[in-house]
Order: sequence, then C-alpha cells, then structure tokens
Amino acid sequence: MPAIYMQHSLCLDLLPTAMQDLLSMDNDFPPRAHCLSRWYGIREFLVLSTAHDSEAVLSESRCNLLLSSACIALSNTNCQLPMFVQVHQKWRKLYMGVCEGAGVRTDFQMVHLKKTPHSCQHLSALLDLFKGKIASSVARIPPVKIAVRFTYVLQDWNQTTWPQAPPDLDGDFGDIVGCSDYSSLPFGACEDPITEIHLSTTWPSLSEDVVVDNDVYTDLDPLQAPQWSVRVRMNDEPQCLLSEYLFSFAKACRRKETTDELLESFEMQRDDETDMSQALQKLTNADISAVSLPRLSKAMKKARTRIKRHVASGEAPLSADVLSELIDYLFPDALDSAYMEKALPQGAEEATDNENKDEKEYVKEIFKSFKSAPLSSLTFKLATCFCHVNHSYGSLRALAHLWQELTFEVRYRWEHGYLIPDVEKGAPNLAHCLLHQKLQMLNCCIARKRNGGADLKSSSTVSISSVDNSSSRTSLNTSTLYSSALKSSTAAAVQPDKPAAADRKGPTDHERSHDLDVSADHEGYMSDGDDEFFECAEALSDSGSAEETVCKVTSDEKTLEEMEITAEDSSQMSVYDRTGVQSESKMDGACLSREDSVYKDSIGEQPEGRLKECGDLKLLNTDEPLYIPITQEPAPLTEDMLEEQADALTRLGTTAEGAHLRARMQSTCLHADMQAFKAANPGCVLEDFVRWYSPRDYCAEEGKLSNRMQLHGNLWQEVWQMSKPIPVRRQKRLFDDTNEAEKVLHFFESLKPAQVALHLMPVIIHAALLRISQLEESAAPAMQASIENISKRAAALTRRPTIDIQKYEETIYSINKIETSIARAQALKERFLGQSKDKRGKERELEKFVSSLLELPEVIVTGAAKSLTGTVVHRMFAKAQRQATGEEIVDDDPHPNSASSFPHPAAREYILRTVVSRPAPYSRPTPQKMYCVLLNEDFRLAGAFSQDTLFQ
Repeated sequence: MPAIYMQHSLCLDLLPTAMQDLLSMDNDFPPRAHCLSRWYGIREFLVLSTAHDSEAVLSESRCNLLLSSACIALSNTNCQLPMFVQVHQKWRKLYMGVCEGAGVRTDFQMVHLKKTPHSCQHLSALLDLFKGKIASSVARIPPVKIAVRFTYVLQDWNQTTWPQAPPDLDGDFGDIVGCSDYSSLPFGACEDPITEIHLSTTWPSLSEDVVVDNDVYTDLDPLQAPQWSVRVRMNDEPQCLLSEYLFSFAKACRRKETTDELLESFEMQRDDETDMSQALQKLTNADISAVSLPRLSKAMKKARTRIKRHVASGEAPLSADVLSELIDYLFPDALDSAYMEKALPQGAEEATDNENKDEKEYVKEIFKSFKSAPLSSLTFKLATCFCHVNHSYGSLRALAHLWQELTFEVRYRWEHGYLIPDVEKGAPNLAHCLLHQKLQMLNCCIARKRNGGADLKSSSTVSISSVDNSSSRTSLNTSTLYSSALKSSTAAAVQPDKPAAADRKGPTDHERSHDLDVSADHEGYMSDGDDEFFECAEALSDSGSAEETVCKVTSDEKTLEEMEITAEDSSQMSVYDRTGVQSESKMDGACLSREDSVYKDSIGEQPEGRLKECGDLKLLNTDEPLYIPITQEPAPLTEDMLEEQADALTRLGTTAEGAHLRARMQSTCLHADMQAFKAANPGCVLEDFVRWYSPRDYCAEEGKLSNRMQLHGNLWQEVWQMSKPIPVRRQKRLFDDTNEAEKVLHFFESLKPAQVALHLMPVIIHAALLRISQLEESAAPAMQASIENISKRAAALTRRPTIDIQKYEETIYSINKIETSIARAQALKERFLGQSKDKRGKERELEKFVSSLLELPEVIVTGAAKSLTGTVVHRMFAKAQRQATGEEIVDDDPHPNSASSFPHPAAREYILRTVVSRPAPYSRPTPQKMYCVLLNEDFRLAGAFSQDTLFQ
C-alpha cells in the first residue's frame, strides 16, 4: 500500500474487501479479466442484467429502483459484495452499482460516450474532474496517485514476408500455392495469422506533483516508461493448407459414387490394334528367354499410350500432361530402366528393419507404430498424390481417373511380368495398411510368374556330396532354384566335409507358419482324385552328377509348426520348434513297429528333390543319410485373407467332426512337406520325418515318438499314411500366383474412389503428422506435448480393424489446431528474430519471449525499452511509422527519436485514486477511485466514490 495511505491503514483494514481492492495497485491493468475488474480493480461482485435487449433498463428511475432493492437485499443478508445493474444495451457495457459495509457506502458510477470531450483529452483535465467530484470541506485534498498506460497498435506488416512462398507459374503446380512436389503435403497459413501487435507502456505509480500532461506538453514519453508489455492479437481461423487438404480428403471419403458414374462423361477404350497372333503364346506362357523383350522404359511408355481416350460430353478430369506426370512419379522405373536395381528393397525383413534411413533421423519412435506404409513406398506416394489431386485437380472425379489409370498400370505389369516399384519384396507385412499388403501380394505373384520358367529346369533330383555345418531344416522357394543352382553349383561341389561336431549342431528355434488354405477341398484334398498342378520337367542329362544338380540354399530357414490332435479334442494343436538333432543310438522295441510305418510307395523309388544331408542323421530302417527335401514356401496372406479363413474355420463349429476337419484343412503345408520328404528319402518312416521336422516329438533315449504322436487318431499319422512320395516339382502348388494376382486386381478394380481414399486415410494422417514433426520445434512447449498425444491417438486409430472416418475427422481438427499454432509461432519468429541485429548471444532471449507470447495473454518486456526485446519492438514500430509518413527507412538506426517512433496511442488509460474523508471533515477516510479510457471512438469514465454513513 502506498505511503500516503499508511496513516489510514488501520481504518481501511476494517472496510469490505471490494473497497480495499480500489486502492490496490496489484489489480491495475489486468491482462485478462472482466471489464468491471479492469475498471474498478475489484475481484468479487454481483451483476444483475436482463435476459434480452428488449427488456433493457433504459430509465434512470428504474435503475435507481433496482439499486435500492439490491441494497435492501444486501443489508438483510449482511453481504458486503458490490452489486451492479447493467443498463441500456449490453454492447455498451454500462453498469451502475453500490456496495455497503462497515458503515461505508461506495457508489459505482459510469459515463460512456462515443466521442471524447475536449475537456477530458489529457491528464490535467481528468485531475480537475476527479478533484471536483470528491471535493469536501477539507481545506486540502491529499495528493492523487496516478497510474497511466498508453497502448500502441502495429498493424502494417509490409516489411514482413508472406507466410507462403509465391507459386512457381512455370512449375508443375502452376498457380497452386504451397506445393512444390507430390512427395509431401503443403503446410502453413495462406494468410497472416498475426493481425496486430499491441505495445503497452505503463507508469504504475506517479504523483500528480511530478508529472505534466496537457495540451502543450507531456512527460509521458513511451521510451521512458518503466514497464513495457506486449500482447498479440491472432487471426482466430486462418486458412491453413494442411488442414484444408485433410478436410477436403475426409469429405471425399464420404462420397458414394462409383468410378463408372464419375467417369461417364468420357470413355476409355483400349487399342484395337493389338497383335492377336501372340494370344496363344501368352496363354501357354512360352519360354520368356526366347522372346526379344523391349526395354522397360519403352514398355511402360507403350502401356500408357495403348489407352485411347475419346471425349463424349466433357473433358477428362486430369489432363494428359498431369496424368503422365503423376504416373511417372508413381512408377519411376518407366523412365529409368535401372531404377529397380537402385531403389528396390532387398527383402521383407531387411525392409522392416531398415525401412527408411531418413525416417530414423527425424521421426519419433511413436511413428513406427503407425499402421500405414513405409516412407518412399508406392502406397505412401499414392496417398500424397491422392491428397494433391483431390484438392487441386477436380476432387473425386480426378481421383477416379487417377485410380483407373493406376489399375491399368498394375494389370499391365502383372500381364507382362514387371515388378511394381517401391514395394518391398517378400510376403505382405501385416503391420502395414491393407492397400500396401495387396501391392506386396501382387509383387509376390509377379515375382513367382517371372521365375516360372526356372522352376521347370530346377525341379529335379538333387544329389549333394558335401555335408553342411548346420542340420536345421531349411526350406527353399522352388521359384528360386534355377537361378541359385547356376551360382552355387561349383562352390557346393567342392565344399569339404565338416567335422562331426559341426554336423551335429542343433537347429535354430524358428516357428513354422502353416498355410490355412480353405480354398482346397475340405475332405478330399489329400486324395489322388484332386486336381493337382504338375509342371513338365525337361529331360535331365545326368541327375547323379553333383556338380550339375546342386542347388544353393537360401539364407532364410523355414519356420516350423506342429499340430496335435488328441483323442479327447482332435482340434487341439501345439507348436514346437527344432531345438536339436537326435543322437545316432539305435531304436529299441519300445517305439512303433517300423514295419507298420514303412509304406510301399516309399520303397523302391528313386530319390528326388533332395536339398542336402541333415547333419549326420541316418534313416532308421536303411541307415542311409537323411536328406532335407526341397519344399514349398507357405502361401503369403494378407489380413483380409486371414480373416476370411478364420471365419471359414469358425463356421465349422465345435463338434469333433468339425474340429477334425479344421485340423485337416490346416495341414496342407504339412502334407506337402511329407510328400517331399518321402520322395527325397525312400524307405523312410514317420519317425524319420519327426526327427527332422519336430525333434522334440522324438525321444532319442527311448527310441520312440512322443506320447502325443502315439495317440490313436493323431493327425500326423493320418497325413503320413495318405502322403505319397511326390517331389516338389510335381506337387500341387500351395500358392497359385495367377489366381491370387487376379484377386488383387479385382479388389483394386472393384473399389470405389471414396473407398480407395478411405484405405489411404491412415497413410495421409501419418504423412500429415510427419510433416508437423519436422516443424514442431517452432511450436510452443505446451503444444509439443499436444503433438505427442495426438500422434499416440492417431497410431492407435490406424491399428483399429475398421476405418472410422468420424474419428479421423476428429484427429484432423486436432491437427488443425497444431498447424495454426505452428503458423503463429513461425510468424512471430519471423517478426521478432528477423528484426534482431544481435544473432549471437541474445537470440535465446527473443525465442523465450516469442514462446511466452504464444502461451500468455500478455508478456512483460523485462528492461522495457533498454532491453534487446524492447529494442526489437521499438524498431518494428519505428519502421512502420516511417513508412506511414513517407520517410526513408534506415535499418542501422537502432534508437530513432521518440517523436517519430510511435503512432498516436490507440488507447490511453488513467487510474486516479486517493483517500478522503467524506462527506464531512470528521468522517472516516474512505477510498476514492476513477478510471478513464480514451479510444479513437470511445470514451469511458468509471468512478467509485465512497462516503462514511456513520459520521456524516
């Protein structure tokens, strides 16, 4: 409390809290408060107002009646809170009030005018008005304490750059703002998110004896003000590019039109000049090496020129140039024949571990849990292209046009055996979105088709004279045998024998994933009457020659899985891994009868399909080396295929018959492996197969199978009895690449454009958050925590089994808030950091100041005009003022004179307060306060005048 009031402190402490607040300077000029708190400095009060403007209190008599009633109510309840009555229309914010307590009454009065009276333009006139209001019989009124605030507004931003770079009219996007290429989404505001900067210069405590402010002269120089504070007025809803693109894309996901409905205005006809003489050659899949193939770039160019477009009643949504540019971006191998060798991932596992090196450099760990697609993959590029096309080239019709062209492209690649670029090899990765899984499946089919000729040459008897140091069962994809044989035949033939200790090394633990093929016949899939696929093998010159028939083993070991069918529940299954190779001890009579396990179809046959010896294991009946057979890889599956098969298995019911049938359906891969094993090891028994396939189910010490294998009705025994010695080259294919490719292509062609957009929505959200993550340092610290929370919620949203567009729209709203915040931060940094001349030691001060502006309604400038921040703010106003007056702007002048630095104050606020004994000289001292604000077209006086009601 000021010293002038110390002598009255004892009396003032007995007054109500609201009356004490009138004298407190802590409540002067609050940054964010109710208008009554700003004008009077009170913290608690009651307001009585009408519900509608039609019932407004317009007459003084009615206002006085309400105040009288309020006083009676306050007195009866012993309430010492001030009561206000709002009069006239609400937009005027005009209040009258009263407060009573401790024998003191305070009247709150207010004057509101549109124009400022000439007699109230300066502080000297306001002092005379205030003293005249509180005049009493006291000879001399104590000095009046004054608080002054001048607010200057900066609106001219001609010296700052536009938030977005100007569009390149000669570029690919023409006059589209914010876009440079298709690889990323645009970001930022198209309009200035900052509308005004307010600088408030404050003199918190002045005495009327030391300050002069009149028509002729003023001591209130803003550069000499002890306190500076800055606030920023933001654009509430600036136009942000990323949010605009996302909202437009989400809107397209709700459409229902098909591709034919959207593209009915023009027709797309295929070239009728196709050479029909090659039709039979395509059907028979003749040897691809006998045909002279063109270069890939020429083939892709021909693929796009084979479509002739005939406009019926309208233009195509995408022009030929734009469409060609999009297809070239999505399929860059059409222009660069060496692109696949340079950019294609080397394998599914390697692509999972090293998905994108650039991503690890700047992407948070949480983004790896998104179920979308790898960066730089075709799916990711397709998503960003869809977003650009939807926003800038004609909405859903353009999407339908692009998707139709893309389906033509992938079908052409399937028919002609060209791999799809930027899609990693290997089985579909279930951690990615369904659309990307389908592209991976199609690439698997194309790879199998490309290697179809090699299968015919490699499916022969393999004789290996060397012994490998690992006895683990390794599966080899039959489509890679021919190419591997040429590279490894020499090295494998000359490889020396390994020591016995190395041969007996145990296999690795790796589970085998069985194929769940429900498309096969449920009951007769293992019978001889099934339609099986046989490939015609060419005549082999000398199958016994190791140097000519050795095939290279792939590096990936085949995983194992077992099934257990007990007598109580034939559907019970368990998974075992190979953990070691059994010893060479002879079997005793405790095991199953070998004669019962030897079948005529495995005796007397020539061995076929051998890969290599399985360590030092021997066949139990013949003491011949046990060979690992060449087996088929399990068929790759996408998540929708797994769901379909799971539903089919569930529909079989829980009966014993259904459980048995379900187990038989799941043993397709086991059946093929048993056939290959019998073909490679004539005279073998089930115990031999189990020793290689599932060593844990063979007790070497007792020389017999495990108990579960000996149960009556065990599925392994049933499948073993039905299995014939058939090498892999004559087995029915577990994976029909032609059928699966057509399923994928049909899936693509049957999708509506909105459904494609919906499938790409997780990828779009991923791309948007990645774009934000690159700029999140510009956001306030509080907003950085919001970015992390939104990323976590979005990651969980992408992993849901169904795509809920409403949930994604909620995420887009959150992204919009973050983008707006970052755009504001960038605009403030451009204005404050761009104005700083000291880039070395004190730039951190400005960064902290900018962060505070984003979080707080008003920020104090420490050091006022003498600080670095104050200098930057001063320079901003000086430049704007000089430009307004037509003066030359000098950047090197850090301290221009005050007369030309600031415009006329947009608002001038004065607070006058004192303690006076009213209404009589012997009355107790009571607080008096008057607030005045002068705006360009608004003048307001708010006075709180107290008087003693006991000693009048």
